[in-house]
Amino acid sequence: MNNIKSVLIIDDDLDDLFLIEERLREFVATDCYFVSSSDKQEAISLLTERAFDLCILDHRLAGYEGIEILNAVAQAELATPIIMLTGQNDDEVAKQAIKSGAQDFVMKSSIDDDIFEKSVHYAISRKELEFARLFALKSEAENVAKDKFIAHLSHELRTPLTSILGYTSLLLEKEDTSSYQKELKIISNNGKHLLSLLNDVLDLSKIAVDKFELKEEPTDFQELLIEVNSLLSVSALDKGLFLAFDSSTMLPRLITLDGVRFKQALVNLVGNAIKFTDRGGVTVTAGLIQEEEETQLSIEINDTGIGIAEDKIKGIFTPFKQLEDVADRKAGGAGLGLSITAEIVKKMGGELIIESRPAAGSLFTLKMPCNGMSPERIKYNFNLSYDNQDSLKTPRYTGHVLVVDDVFEIRQLAGYFIKETGVQVEFANNGEQALSKVAQAEQNNKPIDVIFMDLHMPVLTGKETVKALREKGNTCCIVAMTAAISKGLHNELLQDGFDHLIAKPLDKQELWEMLKQVLPSGCSRAHHNKTAIHSPNSPLELIHLVEDDPDSAAVMQMLLEQLGYAVVHSSTALQAIANSQANSQISHHLLDLGLPDLQGEAFIRKFFERTVLGKVTILSGSQPDHHMLEHFPIAGHLIKPISKKTLQQWLVNNNRR
Repeated sequence: MNNIKSVLIIDDDLDDLFLIEERLREFVATDCYFVSSSDKQEAISLLTERAFDLCILDHRLAGYEGIEILNAVAQAELATPIIMLTGQNDDEVAKQAIKSGAQDFVMKSSIDDDIFEKSVHYAISRKELEFARLFALKSEAENVAKDKFIAHLSHELRTPLTSILGYTSLLLEKEDTSSYQKELKIISNNGKHLLSLLNDVLDLSKIAVDKFELKEEPTDFQELLIEVNSLLSVSALDKGLFLAFDSSTMLPRLITLDGVRFKQALVNLVGNAIKFTDRGGVTVTAGLIQEEEETQLSIEINDTGIGIAEDKIKGIFTPFKQLEDVADRKAGGAGLGLSITAEIVKKMGGELIIESRPAAGSLFTLKMPCNGMSPERIKYNFNLSYDNQDSLKTPRYTGHVLVVDDVFEIRQLAGYFIKETGVQVEFANNGEQALSKVAQAEQNNKPIDVIFMDLHMPVLTGKETVKALREKGNTCCIVAMTAAISKGLHNELLQDGFDHLIAKPLDKQELWEMLKQVLPSGCSRAHHNKTAIHSPNSPLELIHLVEDDPDSAAVMQMLLEQLGYAVVHSSTALQAIANSQANSQISHHLLDLGLPDLQGEAFIRKFFERTVLGKVTILSGSQPDHHMLEHFPIAGHLIKPISKKTLQQWLVNNNRR
């Protein structure tokens, strides 16, 4: 125990003080210093204001007991382990001492025995474990507080952004504002830039509290690169630069990775190269390389820009690092993009390598392992233009699908999407009905190929239904549908017998991709659907908008009315509950969670105390709590600010019956 270099002895007997110190010197560090005290207040001050490696505390002192010292410092979160010494063998006193915070209780007669040395060793070990546990709990509490603060800040920032972007969008569409188009576009672009920065900060906060999760799935990598090319080519052209994509080797069509996050990383890297290049351009080269018997994906981003000094390279991945030269830099941004990119690449098991010299350009090389690739290799064609009208291309499949959900509208929406592909669809509104449908299909020799299963249903939950199916030997593909994708949920569902997971609110393209993956006919070719599939069959008559911010409420109401819908507005929780009960024609409720009289889950719980007609969507400036989405009949959520396009798409999806 040579690490014991400071000891506090609290005792009023000089002979005992001498004996304790002499005994401790036999096994503590040679340079250990000792501090002694017999005064109660002085002892308390020493323990709370200084850190010792060990404290020996006598049970009975002149005018007070050692237990009083323990009680006085109980809330101080001391790092110092305390051993209480006593001249009497009293189990009750020993229990009280341990309960009050002492690590051990030892008889004075045992000081010369091995038991005393062991007691010191165990006391230090126990205190280290206890302190580590308290530190972990404190860190967890701080992370929760940080998470709540970020969510609140996100809400407060997104609310005014809703007004800024919403009103700007409305003004840009008005003919009588044509003379102000340039100024309005500047406002709009800067508002969108502010939103982008906010999203970066939120991503960074997720990384900090370990809530940054990857969703790996087979991804059309050629299409991903074409999308990035299409997205950033305008930025390059605006600066008079070239942007060229190429491949150094044949590449697989499909690569298993988180396409959304990989695209985010690549957009950050290529966008950063464009940002710091004034002449020439940027070349992006994709290829497969062999390193230590492992096939890796390599993406090289080569620019002819300003370059980076060698002593600055390491710092560019530090958040906000770019702000150091804010007075003379021309590039925009807060210096968050590269730090987020580095975290994404690290999370994917990859690495980023930088080669750069001032005025000679930079080469960023992204390498990552390819854990899943389709066997065929093709030469990527980057001359293909990314088709933003992909929503009009309907794939054709064959198969038998069962949709299980207790919410009628979700069953109908999923069925509508699936039927467009030519697949036969059946419906069940709970787990018990699903079991009956599956059994009936098998009796008719038309077995179910795929089941889309909600998790939270009456009678039988999704998990209970899957368990019953698997116990009967049913091996059909089962896809979980849930509105709350929490960390670790995917693995949990796989263990419960599910095969795949799809998020609510359902996205048509994602659903079609899932069908392509799980149906036997998934490789069937697509055809062009010449009929507009987004036109609503029956428009919503009345939307209930719950928003306390008058500016945000006004712009949302204008957008909704411009799209042809009537609006009833509530600005408080009390008013919202009253309006929801008084208006039976309400088809959908848009609920803000930061109301003046009730907030968050307290408001949602009160809102659902009575039967609510119409679907409910959360409208907030931050991600709603997963518990809330899982335990209340909430159709989905919209994050502020909401563009007219997003609002229109939401209305289209919710008009389907």
